[in-house]
Formats: sequence, C-alpha cells, structure tokens
Amino acid sequence: MKKRVIGYLLLIIVVILGLTSFPQDRRVRSLMPHLPAPIAAEKALVTPAGQGPEGLIVSEICDTLNIDNSFMYWAEPQDLQGFSSLIIALGFSKQGLYSLHKEEEEEIARVSQLVQAAEQQNIPVVLIHLGGPDRRGAVNDALAEILAAAADYIIVTQDGERDGFFTGLATDNNIPVTVVKGVTLVKVPLNSVFR
Repeated sequence: MKKRVIGYLLLIIVVILGLTSFPQDRRVRSLMPHLPAPIAAEKALVTPAGQGPEGLIVSEICDTLNIDNSFMYWAEPQDLQGFSSLIIALGFSKQGLYSLHKEEEEEIARVSQLVQAAEQQNIPVVLIHLGGPDRRGAVNDALAEILAAAADYIIVTQDGERDGFFTGLATDNNIPVTVVKGVTLVKVPLNSVFR
C-alpha cells in the first residue's frame, strides 16, 4: 500500500514537472476578444500606414462608434497636438503613395517618427490591420514591425493573421492583440480602447 502511494506521488510529480518544462506559448496570454479596460481617451487621430484605404474605413468605424476622431492621410509628429490617442490603419498602396507624390522610404520614415513622437508624449497607439493576405507583403510587414514596437494594442482580421505574424509581434512587444473574423467585428475591440 505504501509503495503504491509513493508510486502515485512520483507519477504526479513527473507529470507536473513534464508539463511545466514545456515552453508556454505567450501568445495565448496576449490574445483576447477585447481589452478589459480602456487604455485611451478621445480625441483620436486616425492615419494610414502605407496610404491604403484602410485609414478611411477605420475613421468611419470610429464615427459609427461615436469615437471623436480626425482623419489625416499624412499625419506627422506636430499633428499630434490636441489629440489623446493615435490609431494607425496598416495598408500599403503604391497608388496611394503616388497620389501624394511620396516614396516608400518617406512613408516608413513618417510612420516611424509619428509613433516615436506619440510614445514620447504618452499618447496610446492602436495598430489595426483590416486586410487579408493580399494586403501584406514586405513593406506592410516592415511598417507593422515599426508600429508594434510603439503600439499599446493590435487589432487584426483573421485573414491577415493566418501566419501568426501579428500575434508574434504582440508577443515580442508584450502587448495585447485581438484577432477578429472580419472588418465589421473590429467595432467591439476598437470600442474597448475608449470605453
């Protein structure tokens, strides 16, 4: 009887040690349906990273949610004055840049300077990616890496997250991330940023 009890105890210890020795996936801890408490205040500055149409879509979602916001295609650090939060919609578009007579390098520099200024001014940054796989690519991913380093929260659609890129960024930067099934479902996590 005594040997059997000792055997069971040893088995339990081995199982517990075995489970704890496997590396825990930090992504599970950062993945959530929405924020548990607000992290930002209105008024929000909304701007695209990459000059795609996603910025306008995010601004319209903010309007639907009655989130006080202003949209700027080419927001720069000095434009943060008077704003309490920064929402950046990721989506690279060569046509969008061409319409502004800008180059990729200029856009990357603008976005980098903007989020650095927001960080210095303690302005929360929300990164949103609405597109699917076709809205990814080298420039988008480079912009996402710059943004995630300063972001306080990431919202991404399932189609754009098939490879785990954004949850990986969230894990690396220790910030929460929400993956939604589609664009219309961005409303709940975006609303949780402010309310």
